[in-house]
Amino acid sequence: MAENTSTILRNKLVYSVFPRNYTSSGSFKSVRDDLVRIRKLGTDIIWLMPIHPIGRKNRKGALGSPYAISDYRAINPELGTMEDFIQLCQAIHQQGMKVIIDVVYNHTSPDSKLLSEHPDWFYHHTDGHLGNRVADWSDIIDLDYQNHDLWDYQINTLKKWAQYVDGFRCDVAPLIPLDFWMTARQELENFKPDLIWLAESNDPDFIKRVRDSGFEDLSDGELY
Repeated sequence: MAENTSTILRNKLVYSVFPRNYTSSGSFKSVRDDLVRIRKLGTDIIWLMPIHPIGRKNRKGALGSPYAISDYRAINPELGTMEDFIQLCQAIHQQGMKVIIDVVYNHTSPDSKLLSEHPDWFYHHTDGHLGNRVADWSDIIDLDYQNHDLWDYQINTLKKWAQYVDGFRCDVAPLIPLDFWMTARQELENFKPDLIWLAESNDPDFIKRVRDSGFEDLSDGELY
């Protein structure tokens, strides 16, 4: 745990929800209808997997992966509306639980809003083509955090969602510069204190493979 993380979190139970597959209707409303049962399980924190629109270009399967996001600041209409999402967050709080959402900041879909507006914020191979630094993730393209305008955009996006949620689960956090996370945590602490930050980490073999390729991949110690 980070040195400024409350040790109380060690004893909290997190319940992960993939809204699209959670019920047959796959909506925020159906999750809301099940909150009493979830709370009775002893749940303290509900983690909602990505809630944003999914890209269409290079989709995997008919529905696509929720980790190939096309717009960080919008709601996937298949799950409901922005008002539906806000009502879900409010209902979670009314049950005495907290809610965190997935933030997928390493990459976007190849047809994302960010790419159309800021192509310079993306990683390019030496031949100029878009792509990935690591792994064979065919439905996404990597962002490039050397551009600090991207930092501002991403942090402001976190502030937008922090109006409703209590924290963030950070997808492939080790592939994003540590300085970005430290800056984001500080700015969000000033915006809304005591947010929860849950980082996905990578296994040692993956870290070595990425570093051998000449790219940054944070160890668990660095993430802490």
